[in-house]
Amino acid sequence: MNNSSVFKTAAISTLLGLSAIAAVGSANADDAPILPNQDSVSLLQAVALAETNTGGITIEAEREVKMGQAIYEIELLGKNGEKVYTAINIQTGDVILTDNRRKRDEHDDEDDKLEDALFLSGLNSGQYLSLEEVVKQAETQFSGKAWSVELDDDHGSLAYEIKLMTVNGKQIETEVNALTSSAAK
Repeated sequence: MNNSSVFKTAAISTLLGLSAIAAVGSANADDAPILPNQDSVSLLQAVALAETNTGGITIEAEREVKMGQAIYEIELLGKNGEKVYTAINIQTGDVILTDNRRKRDEHDDEDDKLEDALFLSGLNSGQYLSLEEVVKQAETQFSGKAWSVELDDDHGSLAYEIKLMTVNGKQIETEVNALTSSAAK
């Protein structure tokens, strides 16, 4: 094989690899809203609906598009530490699914259960900021609407990862420390 053939093969492989990366990026971006106010129900409204419907505390909420329909998938912790998953229709605010995972605890290992209990304890004691507080803070800071928020424990440092869309349509991702200022002292 001559040098020209090797170069062409390498160039084609590189282009195919970059195309695959771009395709993955586009697939994930499809869940983001196109316009800041295109959804009738905001993330915070969906969280309130899910909490009212289940009595749980939200730890994650994310906008998803499945089967052509936009929904918020919301993960909550119940009073006894059980995980509850709820789906809210973004256009109508209807609760379209509530799945209490108490019967299927075999999916969670003991460390996950302990972390969930510690998080609930920290929320109740004022050590941690609530999801609602950090979303309001980020929306105000960036003049945008949140469409995804995840709680991330990175080697003992608890933070919320928030994805927002600004009023001019720009997507922003930010991280907010979950500790309250009084707990950080």
